Amino acid sequence: MDDALVFFYLSKIFWFLAQPLNLAIFLLIIGLLAALFGRGIRSVLLEGGPTLAGSFLAAGLVDQVIGYVAPKLLGAGQPALVDAGVTTIGDAIELDLSDLAQIGPDLRFTASLRQKEA
Repeated sequence: MDDALVFFYLSKIFWFLAQPLNLAIFLLIIGLLAALFGRGIRSVLLEGGPTLAGSFLAAGLVDQVIGYVAPKLLGAGQPALVDAGVTTIGDAIELDLSDLAQIGPDLRFTASLRQKEA
């Protein structure tokens, strides 16, 4: 896939990123990921807000999570995920922790998604 087509995929994806993941966006993302895979790229950093993260998780396009936790307690705030299909503790996405590091006052964790038992 040539650079112009990769740029086309990126421009279309960025246009729709504010929306929950739908079929058209999903197909564009799959096309882009396939193009990157064809170029030997096996890892992509997804950096965004709760809607983007939730959409990629719900679509099954995430296999590793790197998160940061600050030593602060809030009474309310933004959710970490939107539209990920998690509405109860039973729906929670379980993680297997592989690394934990202190970065200044914050903690960074690296984890893979745990396979759900059938």
